[in-house]
Amino acid sequence: MSPDDCDGARGDSRLSGDAGLAGRVVLAGLETLTLEGTSEALNELAGLRSWADAMEALIASRLLDLTRDVLPPRFPAGSDREDMARSVAASEVALVLKVPEGAAARLVDESVRLNEKHPATLGALESGAISRRHAVLIAEESLGMQGEAAINFERDLLDHARGLTVPKLARRARRLREAHHPETLPVRKAKAVSERHIELRPDDDGMAWLHAYLPAEQACGIYERLTATARKLKSPDEPRTLGQLRADVFTDLLTSESAADGHPAWQGITARVNVTVPVLMLLDVLKEGESNGPGGSNTVDGAEQVPDARGLNQFAELEGYGPIDAETAARLAAHAPSFTRILTHPVTGSVLDVGRETYRPPKHLQDWIRARDRTCRHPGCNRAAVGCEIDHTVPWARGGTTSHCNLACFCAKHHMYKSEGIFGYSQPSPGTVVVRTGAGTIRTSTPDPP
Repeated sequence: MSPDDCDGARGDSRLSGDAGLAGRVVLAGLETLTLEGTSEALNELAGLRSWADAMEALIASRLLDLTRDVLPPRFPAGSDREDMARSVAASEVALVLKVPEGAAARLVDESVRLNEKHPATLGALESGAISRRHAVLIAEESLGMQGEAAINFERDLLDHARGLTVPKLARRARRLREAHHPETLPVRKAKAVSERHIELRPDDDGMAWLHAYLPAEQACGIYERLTATARKLKSPDEPRTLGQLRADVFTDLLTSESAADGHPAWQGITARVNVTVPVLMLLDVLKEGESNGPGGSNTVDGAEQVPDARGLNQFAELEGYGPIDAETAARLAAHAPSFTRILTHPVTGSVLDVGRETYRPPKHLQDWIRARDRTCRHPGCNRAAVGCEIDHTVPWARGGTTSHCNLACFCAKHHMYKSEGIFGYSQPSPGTVVVRTGAGTIRTSTPDPP
């Protein structure tokens, strides 16, 4: 790897002179690299990546400074204005880097923390001595520490970080933190308990992660109880692994009336299921007398009744997650108090009969817009449509119509950005939303096909 007209990809490389980045780095002679050469090139690449991460932190901090200056004057100085500035800056970063807004907000917070409170760590990152993950860990572990204690803690961690992997540094940091922290552990734990929460993270292949942030003794106790129960179920005739049994025990405890009553996992789950059904596929269901008409609601009266899986068109959409298989959707719908079919054109997929002449969208149109959009339509925002507001892209007061081509789901935050003129939104074609930020970033959001 060799620099080409680059004023140093590492070392003293802070942005100066003409604004922006200059120069480039190229990988030369890949086919002629020796075994030792590949190791050296990987090391140089790691250093270059660390430098880029340090520059990203500086630029993100600068972006936040500029955002503070351009906020509308109605936001007064103080914590509320600072929170708004960070929120808008995170939205800008999310659009530019094409990452979720939560990840962008973390990047902005981490960047500001490194730039303002941990210059030594940021310097080590810029020089390539540590990675971004090392730097973020040091900054996070230093939270709540002040003055000389924070300086000494950071110095000790940096000494270890240069030779340790991130997991090993994390273990070392927890021990060093107890030695340096001015507050006792019981006082800090009392504060941390207030942050307890459960987090759902969708994954591929119809699966998802369920994370629980709990006091350590409770988390360990829950895990040990699941393990002990799983071990009791383990036998020579049991094909499931201990990990699978542990997961099944966890699921049964939370979804069945009793872990030992033999009820299936579906017993404790009820759902309101939105199923998008092409018109021609609906004909088979109509023959069985299950439909109440276009856009109508159907009530499942008993647990034994399962909607015709043929109407799910290979897969269905689980609100807040994404595509699930037809059998799973049918089972969920069997225990749902109701489910709604939304009719689509068999060729174009466009919704039939959505034109309206009133300000407030009728229920059927609201259902369609939420089923179409699935999440907030601001690019990078994953707030589920069920928790969003349905907004006129062209305001009603300015002649905007209440129709599918002028309505879209926006969470409260991005609805406010639109109303305050912080970001501009347009809908050039039904369902296609274009956003333009104050920095000139333009991104287009299109809904997934039905």
